[in-house]
Amino acid sequence: MDKDILYISIFRVLRGIAGGIITIIFPYLILKDFHKSSMFLGIIYALATILTALLSVFGGVLADVWDRKKSVIIISSLLPLSGLLLYLKIDYRIAFLSALIGGYSATGSLMSGGVGGAVMPAINALTTDVIDKEKRVLAYSVFTFLTGISGAFGAYLAKFTSNPKDAFLASFVLSLLGIIFIIPIKAKHKKGSLNTLSGKKTIGQFSIVGILNGFSQGLITPFLIPFFIIYYDIPKQQMAFWAFLSGVLASVAPLSAHFIHNLIGKLKSIILTRAVGAFIIFLIPTIKSLKIALVLYAVYPSFRVLALPIQQSMMSDMIDTSEIARAFSLNQIARLGASSVGTFLTSLLWEFSFLSMPFYIYTSIMGINIFLYKKFFGNND
Repeated sequence: MDKDILYISIFRVLRGIAGGIITIIFPYLILKDFHKSSMFLGIIYALATILTALLSVFGGVLADVWDRKKSVIIISSLLPLSGLLLYLKIDYRIAFLSALIGGYSATGSLMSGGVGGAVMPAINALTTDVIDKEKRVLAYSVFTFLTGISGAFGAYLAKFTSNPKDAFLASFVLSLLGIIFIIPIKAKHKKGSLNTLSGKKTIGQFSIVGILNGFSQGLITPFLIPFFIIYYDIPKQQMAFWAFLSGVLASVAPLSAHFIHNLIGKLKSIILTRAVGAFIIFLIPTIKSLKIALVLYAVYPSFRVLALPIQQSMMSDMIDTSEIARAFSLNQIARLGASSVGTFLTSLLWEFSFLSMPFYIYTSIMGINIFLYKKFFGNND
């Protein structure tokens, strides 16, 4: 079991580095190298989000009713394929295709698989099979940390890639190498039935809050780096540093999730961190200072992702193990489907120069989201 946890850790680290590189390189490729509009970038992100959501459900069903390890291998192979395509030919049409295949949705953090996120429900279910229930918050916290810190490292590496082809070659090699470490994992799981889903109510409640989470993230997350590119014309090297710093802080933050949930409970931990994150987002376009905005950008993901391992543990505790992959995937399709709508809305608002509006909408949506968390799960803390 210890080896299996190590293998999953290495898999997530290698994909994290690859995802971090892509997170920085891709928007610069579209906006600067191809001279496309933010609307074009937003359409790519929105479509990639939709396809990622559909693939995550496909992978989740396979993981529950067929084989979790094989499902992870199949779905995770799409990310290296996307990198290979862009290495072979740098072209905006290939970039569009690669973003769809690789899931360059940028609607989630690197910790939750914002790049290549279709595999996350299956890998989370596989993780549940090899980790005891009482250790899951801590385990998910460590996995989130490893993925995030490696993603931050990948974002920083992007600073040294003057040629986009080199960046996509690196992402291809790293993400392909990660798949190798899934092969020796030995995990048994209780197979579910394709025709039954006993936890419908709980899955539905998580999906509703997932929709609001996703819509709010779609409004903001894909556009944080483009915001600084367009509004402040920040150089790639400087943005790479701040993305690295943001990633490091966000990676370390979930390590405290185990202690926070023991102190105030799972639900209060989620509510507190969501509220602080929403307030930070409200401030970013308001203060009109590059330095302060960058500091807020750096600390914001820490509050958003701190609750991630707590929420994952809560879901795995409340849902039967034979249905957990589908629960994760249905939550993801709800979140990513709503994200694509949010992404398209921000693209439209930005096209008419309403750069600040998505930040304020985000804050309002998160207020509703916090209310529903308390309503749905107030008796389960």
